[in-house]
Amino acid sequence: MSRESKKKKFADQKKPRRGTYFLIGLAAAAVIAGGALMLFGKSGSEGLTNVGAVNYGSAAVDFSAVEAEDSGNKIVLNLDEIKNKKSLTFDVQGVDFTLNNGTAFDYLPLLAYVSDKGNIVVAASLCEPCSGVAFHIEGDQLVCNACGTRWSLDGLKGISGGCTTYPPEMIDYNIEGDKLIIDRAALENWQPRAV
Repeated sequence: MSRESKKKKFADQKKPRRGTYFLIGLAAAAVIAGGALMLFGKSGSEGLTNVGAVNYGSAAVDFSAVEAEDSGNKIVLNLDEIKNKKSLTFDVQGVDFTLNNGTAFDYLPLLAYVSDKGNIVVAASLCEPCSGVAFHIEGDQLVCNACGTRWSLDGLKGISGGCTTYPPEMIDYNIEGDKLIIDRAALENWQPRAV
């Protein structure tokens, strides 16, 4: 084999094949799409909406009581109010249920907050085992005012206390423009977990 044919053969081996560029492009598109979903994900407990990290500090932060708009089939919160106040609590009237200890409700207490990682979380404002309905935030933890159980703000994973396996149950929502929208029918079907 001549020197020139060897050079040509070696050069041909080093050239990437057409399929290589396609695979690189496909991988790059997948990474970009995945990043966009993480930043601008639809919402709810499966894909939380991220609005930027929050540092609550070490002092206890109480939830601000607000009234959500109830249009009959949708519960609506102003997204800017959540971003500005960081932690809200509100009631949805006309949702009847009874906890296992016999405590009856004719409304569903909810909370909405921005986690330390910047995700908007909406959840039932209930610590079902102890019937607690009020919470506060300390640093990166959600704390039940009744029993002191603690969960991580981002993901509501149990940290300490007697009710760690029953965190406030996350509620799905959608973002439409500057509104956070919860399907009322999903709330009306809400029932406490067996505790």
